[in-house]
Amino acid sequence: MIPFVILVGMAVPATKTLIMMEDTRDSEITLKVTGYQWMWKYDYVEDNVSFFSKLDNKSNEARQLGSKIDVNKVDNYLLKVDNEVVLPTDTKVRILLTASDVIHAWWVPEITGKKDAIPGYINELWVDIKKPGVYRGQCTELCGKDHGFMP
Repeated sequence: MIPFVILVGMAVPATKTLIMMEDTRDSEITLKVTGYQWMWKYDYVEDNVSFFSKLDNKSNEARQLGSKIDVNKVDNYLLKVDNEVVLPTDTKVRILLTASDVIHAWWVPEITGKKDAIPGYINELWVDIKKPGVYRGQCTELCGKDHGFMP
């Protein structure tokens, strides 16, 4: 009987914490993120604004076979994008994740964990950025031949 009471005593607070971590209600902004080979599409749902974001031109040129560009001289090589997402600080942002073709994984380590973007399914998470800054992410799911070039 005592082991059962201990397990219940651990399960109740753990369940409450897990529910709180996954609760996207009361968000002020909703950002829909759709993975494509080899870019992301971002939609600010409330504002009807959408755009694609892919590897910036300088990194893309430097990665090409036979390129004369020194990758060590390219700022944020393979991490910089052509169109950046802008999110406010101290605001709960709901992020809806999906994909149009294959499974991708959206990962921005400084603000959130990894979450899969799956075709035909909407995954969700929330972020509340406390410190202003530039945060860089990557696709962390092997999604095809140019996966390594999908920041």
